Parts: sequence; C-alpha cells; structure tokens
Amino acid sequence: MKTLVTKRLVLRDLRLTDLKAFYNYAKKPNIGPMAGWPPHKDIDQSRKILNMMIAEQEVWGITLKDDDSLIGTIGLHVRNLENALEDIREIGYVIDDTYWGKGLMVEAVKKVLAYGFVGLELKEITVGHSTQNTQSKRVIEKSGFIYTHDEIRKDSKGADITIHMYHITKKHYEELLEDDKFKTEV
Repeated sequence: MKTLVTKRLVLRDLRLTDLKAFYNYAKKPNIGPMAGWPPHKDIDQSRKILNMMIAEQEVWGITLKDDDSLIGTIGLHVRNLENALEDIREIGYVIDDTYWGKGLMVEAVKKVLAYGFVGLELKEITVGHSTQNTQSKRVIEKSGFIYTHDEIRKDSKGADITIHMYHITKKHYEELLEDDKFKTEV
C-alpha cells in the first residue's frame, strides 16, 4: 500500500515488528469493544490478526511522524461484492486511548478519504459506529460524513448492536475541499 503522510502522522504498511505495540493497545478493555471486537486475550491472538491484516493489504499502520511505533490502524474495506463493483469502501479505524482527543484520527481519516477518492477513484466511502462510541461519532462528523441509517450487526459475543451508518460521496468530498478549514487539515 502507498505510504500516506499528514502533518503529524505516517500511515504505512503494517509489519510483523508492530506486534508488541499492536497487542499493547488491542488488549485494553476500552479499545476493542468500542470497535465491536473483544480485547485480545494474548499476543498470539494479536499475531494472527496482525498477519491477517498484513495479508489483506487493506489496512495502514498509524504512527507519529517522529516515532515509528504503531499507535493504531486505519483501513478501507470491501464490505460486500456489490460495494466492490460500485467502487464503495467502508473505512474502519482504531487508535490507542493514549492518543484519544488529540485530533489524530480525524487527520488520518481525512488523508485516507483523499487517497480513496483521488488515488483509488472511489465513488463513496461509508463508516459506522456503535451507539456507545461517542468518540468515533465525533471523528466521523469532523471528517465530513453524513448520517444515512442504522444497521443491526452482531458484536463479538453474537449480540445485536445498533450501528449508526454514515457516508461521504466523492462529490460531497470535493465540495468540502472548498472550505479552507477542511482543506488545511487534509
């Protein structure tokens, strides 16, 4: 995948050497459940998931510009064949809680939107958050997404959870770029 650089971040390929940092945040009880997955039980579980993400090549590792240590991940995913054929992807992300509230994820999301619409020529990018994940809701709204509907999905324990879904089209993204405040953050 192409390395993407923002004012404060580098979005790069994931590596096996990211395992320890990945496990250190993925095991936290307040990280995974917000994104719909359970905390990692052990480093072997993190290794399997990291290997899967590396193989899929849909996910970037998030690092600070001045430190190559992994602090999160962000990716553009194909949710189903219909979306793949229509040039639609779903963005997903997670960041270590040490970095919450600093605007880093908004910065990463905006960079991935630019790559998705310009580099990949996508028509639409979707995103969702669970009802309780108010931090993600703020990231989504600050990144220019528009609420579309609710979906019922299964959480990691098989229980139904409500996911608030949003989308942004290429046309809407291009309109947002006319706003100097939005543009300077990309």
